[in-house]
Formats: sequence, C-alpha cells, structure tokens
Amino acid sequence: MKRILLTTILLFPQIAYAVSTGGEAGHAPATISDWLFRIINFAVLAGVLGFLLLKFGKGLLVKRRIEVERQLREAEEIKSAAKKRLTEIEERIHKKEEEIKAILEDARMRGEREKTLLIEEGNKARQRLETHAKGRIEQELAKAKEELYIEAVNLAMGLAEKKIKKDLGSKEQDKLIEEYIIKIGERRP
Repeated sequence: MKRILLTTILLFPQIAYAVSTGGEAGHAPATISDWLFRIINFAVLAGVLGFLLLKFGKGLLVKRRIEVERQLREAEEIKSAAKKRLTEIEERIHKKEEEIKAILEDARMRGEREKTLLIEEGNKARQRLETHAKGRIEQELAKAKEELYIEAVNLAMGLAEKKIKKDLGSKEQDKLIEEYIIKIGERRP
C-alpha cells in the first residue's frame, strides 16, 4: 500500500504536466472548456490523492509519531540512567579519594609514632649502654685499685723483709712481719 501511495505522489507532477500540454503537439491553444476540463481533472486527481493520503498517510504518520515518541522516551530513560550511573561513579571516585587521603594520613601518623618509638628505644638503649659501661668502668677501676693495693703491699713487704733481714735476727723478723701484716689487714678497705 505504501508503494502505491509513493508511486502516485511521484507520478503526480508528470500527469499534471501531460494534462496541461494537451498531450498532442501542434494543436491550437486551449479554449476555456479545455481549461475547465483541465481544472476539474486536476481537482479530481488532487481530491483522490488527498483522500488516499488522509486515509493511508495519516496512519503512517501516527505510527511514525508514536515510534518517535517511544524512542524519545527510551532515550530520556537511557540518559537519566547514564546520569545516575555517572553520579554514582563520581561519588565512588570521591569516596576512594577520601579513603586514599585517610590511608595516607594514617600511614604518616603510624610512621611518626614508629619514629618516636624508635627514638625512645634508641635513647633507652644508649642509657642502658652508658649505665653498663659506667658499671664496667667502676668494676675495672675497683679491680685495678685492688691489684695496685696488693702490689703495693707486696712491694712494701718485700722491702720491709729485706730491711729487717739486714737489721734484725730471724725471730725478731718473724714477729715484725706478723705485726705488719696485721696492721695492713686492718687498714685495707
């Protein structure tokens, strides 16, 4: 049916031209009756064509309008769904950026805490080492004093023994040595 209507619309200008020329060449100019016949013929043809267009074209146009409206509604739905999805994605991106900032801030704070703890532990270790070193030094110093004292006592005893041997007899020597040892033992710290 669409083909018939399309063919009629396309052939209408040729039919109108053929009617206006009279269809024959070399005849006398058209008279009023010829013009009247042509006008009536054109009016009938236009009426039939208009009727056909209204009858079949109206349904086609209505269907096409309904289809276009449906497509527009679908396009609007797709557009609103896309906007909604875009908004969701933007929100997720914003949340991810906030999460990244929070993670970085947390990592920075942890790093600062660990740095502080390491410094404190280093200071405590240094203090323990210093205390231990001072204790060792005091022990070594006390030991050296003890050894020096013993060495001094031994030297003094050796010198005293030599002098006594030279000046005294063996009984007197033994007695003096014992007294001297007792005195040294009493002085010792």
